[in-house]
Amino acid sequence: MTESEQPPISGVVEVRVPAEVTFVATLRLVAASLAARCELTVDDIEDLRLAVDEACALLLPLATAGTSLEARFALAPAALSVTALVATDRPEAQFDRTGFAWTVLTALVTDVVVDAAAEHTAITVTKRREAAAGE
Repeated sequence: MTESEQPPISGVVEVRVPAEVTFVATLRLVAASLAARCELTVDDIEDLRLAVDEACALLLPLATAGTSLEARFALAPAALSVTALVATDRPEAQFDRTGFAWTVLTALVTDVVVDAAAEHTAITVTKRREAAAGE
């Protein structure tokens, strides 16, 4: 099968790491690798890596001690969505959506969605490749 005959990229990859800051780098690396497979640009990949970092920074203070940080990567042609989720025993606690981290996060990606439930909080970020001038 030639490069032009390759089927479109799609699928889901799930990764679970301890809910500790030292493991966020693993999720950034996975995001970058998968974004390249989705044919995002180098700039898009770097934006997504930073967005994953910011999303995790917002979520980790809410995580219940001893739990996992879960990430779900949904691959599509020219797009990647990353859902980061932590279990929380403090459903009333929320992160600051007026602060610098939130501002940076929303500037880096195409879409941001927050799902705050009684037992978990999740942030989904989606990065889509912008059409080039000649496309």
